Amino acid sequence: MIKLLDEKFEKGVKPSERSVEEKLRFGLLVVDKPIGPTSHETASFVKKILNLSKTGHTGTLDFNVSGVLVVLLENSCKTAVLFKNHEKTYFGVFELGKDLDEDKIKEAMTFFVGEIYQKPPLASAVAKKLRTRKVYEFEFLEKRGVKVLFKARVDAGTYIRTLCFHVGEFLGVGAEMIELRRTESGVFTEKQSVILQKLVDSQWLYLQGKPEFLDRLVLNVEDALNLMKVKRVVASDYALHSISTGANLAIPGIVEMDDFEKGETVGIFTGKGEIVCIGKTLMSSAEISKLKKGIAIDIERVVHAF
Repeated sequence: MIKLLDEKFEKGVKPSERSVEEKLRFGLLVVDKPIGPTSHETASFVKKILNLSKTGHTGTLDFNVSGVLVVLLENSCKTAVLFKNHEKTYFGVFELGKDLDEDKIKEAMTFFVGEIYQKPPLASAVAKKLRTRKVYEFEFLEKRGVKVLFKARVDAGTYIRTLCFHVGEFLGVGAEMIELRRTESGVFTEKQSVILQKLVDSQWLYLQGKPEFLDRLVLNVEDALNLMKVKRVVASDYALHSISTGANLAIPGIVEMDDFEKGETVGIFTGKGEIVCIGKTLMSSAEISKLKKGIAIDIERVVHAF
């Protein structure tokens, strides 16, 4: 990081020293979403189980798709913008309209690796505009009759059902995705995920005076942002109140910062590591390091008020 000032930090609490109650305000859960409920319903289940006022999720999964769903808790919902545009990994099965040779199927799937065009399906809630997405892997794993097991690693917002349909069109026999599971969402994997029943059990133990079980499941949002390598700016203690009540961050209020360009989205943190705000840079880090005054970051969202 580029250091601009020497300062002793006194405000705030290190995320690693938070109580379970504080983690539930500034944390997240990696949930193993079951088949049946939508992503919104799953996040709502988490809210009811933990008796919270608000939850949100990143990376929508259809009701008939299972796997990794990141659920943001309370104030952490305001950090959702930082979780966008991360790669996803899926394992699934599509069914061909006719039995074909393995080599022919493998060859067809290779044509869809790289940058592709997709239009969201009619059932999708987003605008039905043609857009580009990148497919990093689309791997044939196994075949039984007309059913094909595959692995796909793709950009966020890629429709796997549409991808399978296009393979069937390319082969001239048609194809339909019949099963799908997300095993990775950005830096989060199914090994980290928790089923809803385990969350219910951990909440019950918490209410019985055993918070350690719930504490293990909830991840501080700052730890997640560190894993995702979100670009950071450390604000001085005296600037925290003003930026968390609507003011933009001026150069004299910056203690340290990562390298960034103008127009990037960054997280603004306390010296103890707590996220305070999310903002857009109005100049590059190189420019900031040469100047003594001026507005450096436009604050777009406040996560933690001081």
